[in-house]
Amino acid sequence: VQLVIVDSASTNATKEELETLLHNSSLHTQIIYSDQNTYYWGGVALAIKHLKLEFSIGPKWLIACNNDIVFSQRGFIKQLLALDPATNPVIAPTIKSLLSGKNLNPYMAKPIARLEKIYLSLFYIHHISGYCMHIIRKYSKLIYRSIFNSKVNSAYKIYAPHGSFMIFSNHYFTRGGWIDDNFKMYGEEATVAEIAQRNNIPILFNPALEVLHNEHSTTANHSWKKWFTDSKEAYKYYKKAYLT
Repeated sequence: VQLVIVDSASTNATKEELETLLHNSSLHTQIIYSDQNTYYWGGVALAIKHLKLEFSIGPKWLIACNNDIVFSQRGFIKQLLALDPATNPVIAPTIKSLLSGKNLNPYMAKPIARLEKIYLSLFYIHHISGYCMHIIRKYSKLIYRSIFNSKVNSAYKIYAPHGSFMIFSNHYFTRGGWIDDNFKMYGEEATVAEIAQRNNIPILFNPALEVLHNEHSTTANHSWKKWFTDSKEAYKYYKKAYLT
């Protein structure tokens, strides 16, 4: 197992912290420093480019994740290595939110329908009205889940995995998949979904694999308006690149 850390918008302080981590790590660890802010998905693309990975010969698995993920499941890596990379090109595991307790996957079970496109067009008109729509939809989903939610134990195909933790096998890349980082934030789920769909690459939700997501650390420094602006920008790119 090799751990690769991308230090985006590096400072002397972050470099010092990471060098200490590197010294104390029991894993084979490599740190990639970037003076520019690559954002999350740009950092993943930078790591792949920097490492000059040849997916036709390996590695078999690549995990892209935020720095607020907790590996709480014993034997997680062992379970992953037991899977067939050819039939599991993209895996969305159980991602349990420490903030809400809910499973963040499947992020999207099906592609965006016509009604959803209308909703998003209205949602992105203004951040205040968008916030009201967000709250209404959030509680509607909670009510729906409390009535219809059921546990699933076996893997099945979905449209999009949650972006905080995605597992790619080398077959995702050898079959035409790539990391589209032509946006700042919040576009990783939809772009991976569309790239996979266009290349006939299945995305599987596998509930047997589980990690924890400490969303407190992700959302603490992001205001609603900032999130709204960045996600609107990502959606505009997604529409232009994949829906037209």
